[in-house]
Parts: sequence; C-alpha cells; structure tokens
Amino acid sequence: MKILHWYYDFLNLYGDYGNLVVLKKHLLDQGIECVIEQKTIGDKIKLSDYQFIYLSAGSERNQKVVLHDLRSCKDELQAYINAGGLMLLTGNSMELLGQKIDDEEALGLVEFSTKHTDKRFTGDVIMDSEFGKIVGFINKSSLIFSNNPYPLFKYLFKDENLQDNEFEGYHFNNVIGTEIIGPILVKNPKMMKALVQKIMASYYPDLSYQELSYEYEEDSYRVTLEALSKR
Repeated sequence: MKILHWYYDFLNLYGDYGNLVVLKKHLLDQGIECVIEQKTIGDKIKLSDYQFIYLSAGSERNQKVVLHDLRSCKDELQAYINAGGLMLLTGNSMELLGQKIDDEEALGLVEFSTKHTDKRFTGDVIMDSEFGKIVGFINKSSLIFSNNPYPLFKYLFKDENLQDNEFEGYHFNNVIGTEIIGPILVKNPKMMKALVQKIMASYYPDLSYQELSYEYEEDSYRVTLEALSKR
C-alpha cells in the first residue's frame, strides 16, 4: 500500500506525523505492507498511484504557500476524490478544501470559508461522531464560516476560548477533514480502527479485519476522556 504524506515539510506541526506512524503499524498488524512517500512543492506526483493521502497542520504562511501549489492539481485531486480515494486532513490543512481562505480562493470542494484573526483559539474538545466520542485539541488563528452539509463531528465539550460552532470538520466521499491536532488517530483508537477497516474494505476485500488490543492507546484515550468529562 502506498501512502502519500503531502507537503511533509510545509505542513509539519504538532507531531501530526504520528498519525501515519501509528496507521502504518496498525496496517502491518493486519498483514498490509505500507510505503509512506513524502512529496512537496516541485515534486512530480500522480495521485492515483496512492491509496491514502495525508496533509497535516502548518503555519499560516506555509498554508498559503501550499494553497498556491495545490491549485495546479485541483482537477487531479477532484478526480482522486470522485474515484473514492481516501484522504485525511488535520489542523489548518483542512481549510484548503474550502471556498476561501481570507480573500484568496481555496479549492472550493466543501462549502465553508476561513478568516484569519489576530486571536488564537486553543482548547481541548470532546466530540460526538460516527466513531464514538472523540477527544482532541484545537490550536488555530482562524474562524470557520460554514454551510457545510457534511459535518464530521458535533461538539459535546469545548474550552470557552474556542469558536462557538455546533459542528466541526467534514466527511464526504472518503475524505475526512478536521481542525483537531495532536495527533487525532493516536488519541482515538476507534477512529483508527474505522480507518483501517475502511482501507481494507476499499483495497483488500479478501482480508478479514483482525481484532487486536492496543493497550497503551486505549488506556490513554480512556484517561483523557475521563479527565475532560470532569471539566
């Protein structure tokens, strides 16, 4: 299996590369060999060569640099998504698929716009989702204005500093975008499991998912959820 870690050098904050490290381990445990290829601006890329694409968080300046480069392959990315390609975007990389970032046109694939501010919005969250309760952390300097019909999460708890939205992120076709950083798949074993099962169903239908225990990941999730639930 080939995984694309796109713009690994520009979108590289908050240890989110851990999402791929742990995803690779989980896939190996299911008998699936993985190769993670790191590509960036100027590299020749054929998106259809990959079974999974990942973009993580970067600085606001780097986000704009990536946006300018992404525009050149918007049609190829749209074709990848339409064909059912799997994709995860975390942190402010998820904003790239919206309509606008400030006054600049973004890729226009999801109905929301982003506006940067002089204020940072940071805090812990608990979300309701198709994967069960999600724990995470948000750290951003942008506001999301959304008509998005494909919300990913619903807030159950958030620190007061965060934007007063009811929903967060998006999930359409096989694309997941969320502002949560940290890394989200490491912190949320059920979401990791669902992603692995989706990959297997999409590309390895002859393999049966094996129920395995990941004690440290599961204990960390439980402790975090209990602590946040008491606040």
